Amino acid sequence: MSTESILLKWLVSRANSTDNWFFSYTLEQEVPIYGRLAHQKTHTASTYSRAFRKIREENTLDRFGLELEEITHKDNKKVKGWRVIKNT
Repeated sequence: MSTESILLKWLVSRANSTDNWFFSYTLEQEVPIYGRLAHQKTHTASTYSRAFRKIREENTLDRFGLELEEITHKDNKKVKGWRVIKNT
């Protein structure tokens, strides 16, 4: 399973939960653990970050009926965040 497919599954699960937002540091902390536990794949946080940039650039989320909305961190304006929205 590729890093992109693991990340897409994580994003879909985020979209289906009430906790549908995340920040860059959340992605770097949670996705490597998710990949290791759910899919028995070990990749670094930076590998997933690169895959996330690629997914955003290629509009891959459209195929899954998802889109990302940028959000602002309340304490640190330099931290990037996103809300995963299901298109209806």
